[in-house]
Amino acid sequence: MSKYTRLAQYLNEQRRPQVTLAFEQIEQILGFPLPAVAKTERQWWSNTISDCDSQAIAWLKVFRRVSHVKPGERVTFVRAN
Repeated sequence: MSKYTRLAQYLNEQRRPQVTLAFEQIEQILGFPLPAVAKTERQWWSNTISDCDSQAIAWLKVFRRVSHVKPGERVTFVRAN
């Protein structure tokens, strides 16, 4: 089980095609702070999976993808087709 499973579960429960969450909301869902790089680097929110990108697996496995990141503020997930 990934430490980002709670985010995946939350996104999977959302019926809206687009979900925008403030970083603070994501941290509340997860129950721990996001890494500093998540708040400053768009690349952390990439929709590609490498060996260590467990965060991307969380949203991709529930058929969501990141469509927009505003560093330091929020991220928008959309339903993947």
